[in-house]
Amino acid sequence: MAFIKAQRLILDDNGVVISGSASIIDTEYGKFGTYHAKHTVRERLGKVIWLSADKKDGIFLSPTRGLIEYCAKNDTFSPVDKDDPRLEGTNVFPRPQVHTVFGDVFLLLEFFRKTGLIKVLHTAFSEKSDYERVLCHILHGVLRDGSRISCDNFIIKSFASYVMSDVPLESLRCDTRYFAKMGSDATRLAFFRTFVKAMQKDNPDFGKGCYVDSTPLPNDIENNPFNALSCHGVGSSDVMVRLILVLDEKTGLPVWYDIIPGNVLDINTIMNVVNDVADSLGIVIDSLVLDSGYVSRELIGAFHIGTEKTMIGRMPVRKGYPLKELYDKVKPLLTKGKYTFVRKHHVYFGHRKNIELFGHNEYAYVYVDKNNALQKYRDFLLKHEDRFESMKDKDKDWLEVKYGYFVLISNIDTTPERLLTLYFNRCDIETVFKTSKDYLEMLPLSKWTDETVRGKILHDIIDTIALLLIRKKMDNSGLSTSELYGKTQSLMCFCNNAGMVTIETPSRQVKDYYKLLGVEVPGHVKVDQFRKDILGIDV
Repeated sequence: MAFIKAQRLILDDNGVVISGSASIIDTEYGKFGTYHAKHTVRERLGKVIWLSADKKDGIFLSPTRGLIEYCAKNDTFSPVDKDDPRLEGTNVFPRPQVHTVFGDVFLLLEFFRKTGLIKVLHTAFSEKSDYERVLCHILHGVLRDGSRISCDNFIIKSFASYVMSDVPLESLRCDTRYFAKMGSDATRLAFFRTFVKAMQKDNPDFGKGCYVDSTPLPNDIENNPFNALSCHGVGSSDVMVRLILVLDEKTGLPVWYDIIPGNVLDINTIMNVVNDVADSLGIVIDSLVLDSGYVSRELIGAFHIGTEKTMIGRMPVRKGYPLKELYDKVKPLLTKGKYTFVRKHHVYFGHRKNIELFGHNEYAYVYVDKNNALQKYRDFLLKHEDRFESMKDKDKDWLEVKYGYFVLISNIDTTPERLLTLYFNRCDIETVFKTSKDYLEMLPLSKWTDETVRGKILHDIIDTIALLLIRKKMDNSGLSTSELYGKTQSLMCFCNNAGMVTIETPSRQVKDYYKLLGVEVPGHVKVDQFRKDILGIDV
């Protein structure tokens, strides 16, 4: 037997709930004596919005379910419509602020429309409230740009509060319901199927050439939800979980992803993802870009010179791999200018050697990042001068390159410079995730579960897609996305009672930033028309 227990319930003179919270309590009889029963909290219902006189039925703003009705008589939950008369006077859907920030949100929504991302999201999330909720979280995830403002406060202060009218904004603060829905496999499948199909309209070859990128997710990322999934307060492991990303080879955009335990490093894990993508999306993966942990005898046997599919992997420091021997072979070439190139302000030595590994022919691309090597070499000399003096000459020579030395194994026949670019392309996606403090910082949830953790990852993947599309558009401008967001946020607007939004006169700089993404600054926006024409929401 269950009942609703309300706490600190305060009503006004008209019987409208002002404040109070509630929980579902289960009652158990028979085991505790004739006149005793045990009460257990089954679920916290959160803020009370409306409660029947007999307290057996109510509407609540639940931290896990959002705006929901619970009936204790039938022990059932039901959705609540925005126009439900019981919500009258409750301020669940308050009037938006008259003056709000216009520039960044409008720009991003218009950019999403132009790139087709709006249509992708609307198709993948067909329920109106789900669709608006997704848009709210993506706008917040991308545009807050490192600030700690919560999702509800961000939306309330922006133009989005006018056009996202079907979501109780207060529920966005701790949106377990949203992340739980995002965490379902059906949601992931629906999004990527829609996204790939949309991208192939403009680029028929999108997804035809893909590579798999195994990205470690270290424990030192602040509020990393994978720690909640994989670790109970134990911070000793360097990597608890790995994110397997399938990326389009030409655009670098995510096509699929999966999450695996950090200690599972074998070819079977990768091939399971390859087969999953083929079955789910009809996409054939023809290239792998992997960390050293995945490089093994089995991988070399499957990917070597002569095989159709290609692979790039970092040579591990393990028995059976000629890491130091290759250094001895290229040592006379390290000072030769013909083997030197520059990539992203770093000077590299690069040379290719043909080797035999576990009975198969492979290319070994030997590199020295001279910037890193020299810096660490200098640090060592300053800290360990006596130790350095006692070292043998050959060890001193090795120390000079040690901290910038690495080898890539591949069956791709190309130049060292080109292969390094192919390898480091994967780091572009890692950078987005590793800069979570700047862009995709993990949000607090009332309770982490396997489902909500996976939902947070899909959310971050979508944020990442949006961010990569923006960066691609801004590539030749020399400007950062932070500058774009910061400058456009200065553009304000106000909305009258008729739903007409008037935008203040933009500065020349704001106009220029809008032009970067191919968007014009409007003078006025009709809310209902914007919801229909831009967001595709029936008014």
